[in-house]
Formats: sequence, structure tokens, C-alpha cells
Amino acid sequence: TVKNSHISDIKVNGADSQAVGGWAGGAHFRIINNYLEASGENIMFGGAQPWWNPPNGTPADIEIRNNHMFKPLSWMVGHPTYQGTPWSVKNLLELKNAKRVLIYGNVLENTWPHAQIGYAVLFTVRNQDAAATWSTVEDVTFTNNIVRRAAHGVSIMGYDNNYPSQQTKRILIQNNLFQDIGTSPFGQGPARMFGIQGGPRDIVIKNNTVFHNGYITAAGGGPTHGFVFQNNIVNFGQNGLIGDGTTGPST
Repeated sequence: TVKNSHISDIKVNGADSQAVGGWAGGAHFRIINNYLEASGENIMFGGAQPWWNPPNGTPADIEIRNNHMFKPLSWMVGHPTYQGTPWSVKNLLELKNAKRVLIYGNVLENTWPHAQIGYAVLFTVRNQDAAATWSTVEDVTFTNNIVRRAAHGVSIMGYDNNYPSQQTKRILIQNNLFQDIGTSPFGQGPARMFGIQGGPRDIVIKNNTVFHNGYITAAGGGPTHGFVFQNNIVNFGQNGLIGDGTTGPST
């Protein structure tokens, strides 16, 4: 349990850094009511080789609730407050190997293109060092969160495109508010609000309110079976819902 804590100024140039990170250890992680500041990923599960085999090789039963995940604008190259060192900025929350995750009531604020292209949230399965073929991202609920000021919204990857992995599946994104996605100075081109690649399964996006510029979804690399997009308030944007083989706006 990490609770009621202030973790800040976690930063490095040329590598990842996390305020909270985990890659093994079985079940029952609770990250509650913290201020979390890091240049790489403010919270990440996965990203290194678990030393245990299944069932304990995948972090599970994770509760991430009522946290403030934040990157200071003084880390942004070119911003008037920039302090002069190009810390390796990535994203605010990333799951590479995790299952049964509740992400509830958090504020995720500020990320931009630097060491990555600027997604706020990534559900992207990774068998990081090639030996953990059981790596998975599954049964994730992302609800009642506020996500502010990022180049892109949420990235979801079906399979690791480098090494064998399990399929990402059963992701629920519900009742969230997304603000200033793809707006200057955080974005450098059309935002991808929901980027879906490589054929994840049972992705449900419903009852969200979204303020962004760009695409609602940009999907490709195989079909996404069981995809539901329902009762959301979004800007149609540049091309609305777009995927492989589309050449223009689609609704």
C-alpha cells in the first residue's frame, strides 16, 4: 500500500523513471490518495522481467484511487518555465503487465511529446525481455477520472509487437472527463483520443465526456472484436472514427 503520500521530483534524462512502479509481486496493490510526480511514467506496472512464473508473474488486484498524477511544465522543452534539462517525459499511467485493475477517481495532468508521442494513458501489453509469454493486460476498469492536457488520450495495444504475449482484453473506460487533448502546447498535430492497435478484445468506451482535436479513434493492425463505443460526448474532430483502409471521415 502507498497511501496519503507526496512523491515528487522523480526525473532522469535518458531512461525511465516512475513515482510508483511494479513488475512482479503477486496481488493486492493499493495506491490511494497520493500526489505522484515523475518524468517517465507516474505509475507503471510491467516494464521489466518478472522473476516469478504464473500465476504470480503478473501483478494483479490493483487499486489506483484518488491520486493526482502530474508533470510540471518546467520539464517541457520550450515552455516559458522550462528549467533547462530535458528529462525523459513519457506518460502519466501505463500498464504493460497487469490484471484486475481498478483506476478510479484520479486526476492525470500534463504530458507532451518527448520520449514518447504524448499519450496520457497506455494499456499496452509487453513481454518486456522476451521470457514472460504470459504477460497480459486484462480486466481493467478506468472510471470517474479526469485527464487533462496531453497530446493524445488512451492507447490500447492487443498484443506485444516485439515478443509473444497474451491478448489485451476486457478494458472498460467509463464516466471520465478528458480535457485539452491535443491542444497547444501539449499537442503537435491531430490528437488520437483512443488509439487501438493490434487487435485487443472487448474494449468498452462509454459515458465519457471528451474535449479534443483530431480523431475519436485511430484503429488498425487487426480487428477489435467486442468493441463498444456508447453514450459518449466527443468532438467529431478531423476524421471521427478512423481505421485501416479508411480514406476519409466516417461515423
